[in-house]
Amino acid sequence: MPDLVLTETEQRALRHLLAAEPRPGSPLPAREVLERLTELIPADGVEAVYQDGTYAVTHAICLGDNGDEEVDLPEPGDGPHYLGIMHWRANPLAAQKCFGGLVGDSDGLCIGFRNGADGLVQIGLGRWHGPFVERDIAVLRMLAPLLARLSRERLTPSLPVSLTTQERRVLSHVAAGRSNAEIAQALFVAPSTVRKHLEHSYRKLGVTSRVAAVARLQGRDLPDLDLRERLERLHASG
Repeated sequence: MPDLVLTETEQRALRHLLAAEPRPGSPLPAREVLERLTELIPADGVEAVYQDGTYAVTHAICLGDNGDEEVDLPEPGDGPHYLGIMHWRANPLAAQKCFGGLVGDSDGLCIGFRNGADGLVQIGLGRWHGPFVERDIAVLRMLAPLLARLSRERLTPSLPVSLTTQERRVLSHVAAGRSNAEIAQALFVAPSTVRKHLEHSYRKLGVTSRVAAVARLQGRDLPDLDLRERLERLHASG
C-alpha cells in the first residue's frame, strides 16, 4: 500500500466526512458525502445506489458531468452488486459481465456494503479518461469503515423525524443485541446517557420495550411483536 500524504484540501474533505452522519430514513449517504469523496478520489462521476433483495435499485444518487439526479423509484436490477472494493480495469471479466465492459480508456472504482438482511449499498466512482491508480484504491480502503457507517441506515420511513442521530445509533446497537453497558462503551458515553436516549426513543416511537423499539426501527409490525413479548414474559415467569 502506498504512503498516503494528504493535501490541505484533502484533509479538509476528510474532516467533513468524519463529521458526517447517516441520513435518517435513507440507506444512502448525503450528497455532500459524495462530493467530499471526489475531493479525496478525483472522479468525473460518482453515484450511490441501494439494491434490495430482488436486485432492484430503489434509491440512487448520481453526481457528474451530466447533472445531478436522485431516484426514489424502483428500477430493474441486472444482478447483485459487489461487496467490498472492485476496480473494474483490474477485473475486465467482471466488468464485462456486470455492464458490458469499459468503454475506451474509462475506468471505475466501487465499494459495496451490506444494509440489513437483504439490502446492499454500493458507492461507485468513474473516470471517463484514464485509470484509477493504487493511491486511489488505498484512499478508498482507508475510507471504507467511514463509508460503511454512513451507508448503514435502514429504510424505515415510519420512524418519526424527531428521533435524533444519537437515539438512532443507540437503537441500532440495541437491535444488534448489545446491553446498555456495551452501548455506552461503544459510543463513549455513560450508561445513564444510554438509558436516557432509550427513554426518549420509546416515547417518540410509542413503545415501552426494547423489543418493540427494535421492531419499529426495522419496520416490522408491532401486534405480532407484542404477542412475542407476552410469550417471552410468560416463559420468564414460568
